[in-house]
Amino acid sequence: MANEVRERRWLVLIFSLYFLLAIGFSLLMPIWEAPDEPAHYHLAWRLARKGSYATEELNYEAIQPRAYYYFGAQVIRALDKINPRLSDYYFPREYKYNIRVAERRFDWNEKNYRFLLGVYALRWFNILFGALALWLNWKAFKLIAPDEPALRLAALALAALTPQYLHIMSSVSNDALGTLASTLLFYFAVRVVKEPANWLALSSIIFALVLPLTTKLTVLPVSAALLVAIAGKWFFSFQQKRWLILSGGVILFCAGFLYFFFPETIQTASSEIMWRLFSLRKKGVDADYLKTVSNQIIQTYWGKVGWLAVGLPVWVVNLLTALGLTGMAIHIGWLIKWKTRAPQFNLWVITFMIAFFTILAVARNGLTTGATQGRLLFPAIGAISILMVSGWHDVLPERLRPKISLILMVLMVVLNIVLWVFGVLPVYYQPFLD
Repeated sequence: MANEVRERRWLVLIFSLYFLLAIGFSLLMPIWEAPDEPAHYHLAWRLARKGSYATEELNYEAIQPRAYYYFGAQVIRALDKINPRLSDYYFPREYKYNIRVAERRFDWNEKNYRFLLGVYALRWFNILFGALALWLNWKAFKLIAPDEPALRLAALALAALTPQYLHIMSSVSNDALGTLASTLLFYFAVRVVKEPANWLALSSIIFALVLPLTTKLTVLPVSAALLVAIAGKWFFSFQQKRWLILSGGVILFCAGFLYFFFPETIQTASSEIMWRLFSLRKKGVDADYLKTVSNQIIQTYWGKVGWLAVGLPVWVVNLLTALGLTGMAIHIGWLIKWKTRAPQFNLWVITFMIAFFTILAVARNGLTTGATQGRLLFPAIGAISILMVSGWHDVLPERLRPKISLILMVLMVVLNIVLWVFGVLPVYYQPFLD
């Protein structure tokens, strides 16, 4: 009982730090400075004000799944009943040459500044989506490591307080909803592997098909890992093979339903997937390009805010990546050594599968476009975080293991403060707009 109370206190602390830092990011970062924020907000605003969805010619993000924008439109409509000015789509002069440059991209000043509550409301709703995703990750961690509270808390702290996660969850985009959807699939995947209930597997298949097409296509790797886990579980059990046939019928029904009632969703998803999987950038792929894209993915996973403009020092990012990959490698070695005798072996396998599929998808995307970003890994941030921490937890002496969560909390809070003091405040913060 005492351990449960102590664990609950740690959870309260982690979530309190998450909300504090995320709200801080939402207030310190000027409107529109987050990646593609103007385009994401415009889709919801146009739905609310004009009642129609933007075309691709009008808004390049129109190819995205639409659930988030219909939700955002409801928020904007509610604010419009109070005062339409609160949720206007206002776009000051943009300095496009400031992309990837540590300077303000939008010319906000004392004459044109508006407190656009519609934008901040959607930012704050996204913070809630990010918190729900963390809670689902926590639920999955309890199944994966039921006897290791320090490991669970450390993994949650790493995911919740990663600077880039806080930044993306506190901006207007469909990333937060996509992360929440994929985390739900992660939780389902762990439960499906752990529990024999076929009803759970069937309902998981439906979610695995529907969520990527309605929230964000970056959910697809997690969805694919879940479907592979279910198929493998039923295939290797003779008595369960009939469920494979039933699941095939469910998949066909869901596909037919979506195609008949939401044809535009299927068409845009199909074209996007074909582009991501089977195209290459026009200039080709060479060693310098691969190095550039790899560095960009790594930096924008840990902390590079604005449009790839201001981030943590490179040596800090490289050190975090090295520690994380080493932790993964240590735990892989431990699993290979103990094989199926390892506690929760199958749950660790599905966790690795989710992380691997997501990393592979982001790496493949890097061969298509130079705009690949580490935030595309956030659908698997829970799986990645617990894998990074698990190896170090395995090798720490018993007396030091309870302290690993405190070490990570302090480290990540310090990194956020460093990013604010030396990056966000000097470049972006405008207390009185000069």
